[in-house]
Amino acid sequence: MAQEHVPVLIVGGGTVGLATGVALARQGVQALVVERRDEPSIHPRATGVQPPAREFFRAMGLEEAMREASRALAPSMSKINVSPSLVSADLAEVPRFPTPPEAVLETTRRISPTDIGPCSQDQIDRMLVAASAERGVEVRFNAEFESLEQDADGVTAVVRDTATGERRTIRARYLVGTDGASSKVREAVGFTMSGLPKLGDPMINMLFEADLEDVVRGNEFAFCEVRGDGFEGLLLTIDNRKRWVFHVTIDDSKESLADYPVERCQELIRKAVGIPDLEVRILRRLQWQMSSLVADNLRKGRVLIGGDAAHTIPPVSAFGMSTGISDAYNLAWKLGMVLNGQAGEGLLDTYEQERLPIARFTCEQAKLRFRYMELHWDNSPEAEKEKAQLKIAAPLVTGFGFQYTDGAIVGARAELPSIEDVEANLDGSPGSRVPHAWVERKGERVSTLDLAGSGFAVLAGAEGQGWVAAAEAVAEATGLPLTAHRIGPGAEVDDPDGTFAALAGITPTGALLVRPDNFVAWRSPSGHADHRALLTELVTTLLRRG
Repeated sequence: MAQEHVPVLIVGGGTVGLATGVALARQGVQALVVERRDEPSIHPRATGVQPPAREFFRAMGLEEAMREASRALAPSMSKINVSPSLVSADLAEVPRFPTPPEAVLETTRRISPTDIGPCSQDQIDRMLVAASAERGVEVRFNAEFESLEQDADGVTAVVRDTATGERRTIRARYLVGTDGASSKVREAVGFTMSGLPKLGDPMINMLFEADLEDVVRGNEFAFCEVRGDGFEGLLLTIDNRKRWVFHVTIDDSKESLADYPVERCQELIRKAVGIPDLEVRILRRLQWQMSSLVADNLRKGRVLIGGDAAHTIPPVSAFGMSTGISDAYNLAWKLGMVLNGQAGEGLLDTYEQERLPIARFTCEQAKLRFRYMELHWDNSPEAEKEKAQLKIAAPLVTGFGFQYTDGAIVGARAELPSIEDVEANLDGSPGSRVPHAWVERKGERVSTLDLAGSGFAVLAGAEGQGWVAAAEAVAEATGLPLTAHRIGPGAEVDDPDGTFAALAGITPTGALLVRPDNFVAWRSPSGHADHRALLTELVTTLLRRG
């Protein structure tokens, strides 16, 4: 059997696998992504994109590509309920439940350089495939993972060409399994899962084409719950023109996908829309089961898992895809630094230490929202009070106001200040995402999230010359990608009102050490007697170099 060698083999060419490959390329590591399908999935899957995912795309230089991919769904920011069909309702007068509420949008604009907005996942995948090609990441379709063996130096995987049947072995120093909820990598290595394999009843998902552009123009929606004669379903828009998804819940003790042939699906869709002679083309039918499962480990030797292979998150609030992308962002810089000889292999243990508690927290939050669905859609003050009593965290807290308490962090606090106020959590504490502020660098308006780049960065106050000099010396002595910036009134990075220092909890002589994934690794509220010795000790500890 022919054998090839790669630094990292990624099994699964969906969103998370592709994002991992692109993020590794940013670290100078060329990965191979193998995917059993013959092309990117045409199924939209998720359409909700949380700010952390958009911040990832911004960091990868894909913000404009993401904006273009999102264009068709930009107006789709609400849920509506109709009966007995879509066309029977006056869409201009139907009550709308904003998704997300305006208050969430306003907060997002304060705390992030990006925004919240929908985009179908198939479009994201195509964008990532193009980005992979541009960055030298090979994405190999018709390549099905079959088995693996690992030893102290690497992993040997057997991959079959589904078109020719040819098998070949691929030798990699590390293998990342991002091959979905039914992960063969997870099974092959023996990762176990905990949680609920069945949450609610299964659903039949019908991806279809029908020209409804004139029906929804000016009254676009994200979701439409249709209660008709003898059925209930959920209609989702994919491009506000021709591509749609219709879901119906089934009793799997009585029905299955086999009971929903194309003709029955077409008839259900015509009833839901309310146009008896509507031309409907069914593109894909599938049966799926909502679950809430988290792997008990994310690393076994040289095999690591992420995305749906590591956690299946109920789709309420659209946390799943963004959580998987955050896995990719977290893991890629760590793999990159280990493979580039800049960190010890122990750094990879921090992937599980950091991401596993967040996966559990996110699953629990999505499960709570599923159980209290009426509260999920209710944004009244009374409902918000009840959510707090039930410990249902605000969506932005769940999305990216979380806290790493262990891992590649020094001085992390033990718990979040708030499950309701995301701004209270993004305060510069180690383990939190670095605070966002608009600043000016070399005449250009940038976010403080743009300053770390693909390495570590010291973000110091306006009088932090000692930190800058120390960072330069440590970078030269160790070969680490470490940069430094002074931020404040009249500093190298101009922040006239001192907004960043106030948000970050530092004085003009203080500093944050920010990781490549824009999380704060350490904070010094003020100066220090020996900046260089302290920074040297910090990076040695953080990167498990000693």
